[in-house]
Amino acid sequence: MAENEMKQDGIREKVDRLAELTAQQEAIKKEVDAIKAWFETNAVDDLKDTKSKTMEYWGSRNAKVTVGTNSTVKPVSFAMLKGMLGEVYKDFIKEEVSYKMTEPCKRLFTMMFLGEYTEGSLDETIRAITEDEKIQRVLKKKLKGKYAKDTETLMKLAGLPEPEASDWAYLVAEVINWEWIVQVLKAGGWRGSPHEAIALINSAVIVDEGLKVTVEAEKAE
Repeated sequence: MAENEMKQDGIREKVDRLAELTAQQEAIKKEVDAIKAWFETNAVDDLKDTKSKTMEYWGSRNAKVTVGTNSTVKPVSFAMLKGMLGEVYKDFIKEEVSYKMTEPCKRLFTMMFLGEYTEGSLDETIRAITEDEKIQRVLKKKLKGKYAKDTETLMKLAGLPEPEASDWAYLVAEVINWEWIVQVLKAGGWRGSPHEAIALINSAVIVDEGLKVTVEAEKAE
């Protein structure tokens, strides 16, 4: 018991300290942004009526702030540019083909790569959860593969204790993922098995998992 209390004390101490440092970090960033804006305002005035692109400002301890101007060209119509440049168009414009995955695509490939699926159907899973047909119909509408929310739904509608509800919610999420994989492959005209598609994805993409720490603290009134 004492060991658990010490652990909790350590957690509280680290949370409080991280929240304190994060607040300091935000205050420092705000001040840094304000000072940068001050230099930008001065640089715009100092560069006026000159051909120079940068201004340098020196401090008292060999520190230097440099403010540089830059330009970004954003084309509106390549067709218009091609009509104007004519024969030399390819000398000035480089044509590239690029591909970008949508968020649903990233989610699908991540799920397949990490094995976050279980073969089965939602209907079969619901029947295994409860034999009450009325509850089954409601669960069919309510369960969406959202782990936390589905856990609450199963506790409320099926009367399951939290540990059992969370286990079923985990399985529901994986089964729904499996059904989505099958649906996407069918819509795309894939002729192989889902497992063959998953093996292909494991060879075609790499998924790097990372951690993100966020800090929330009540702001003083």
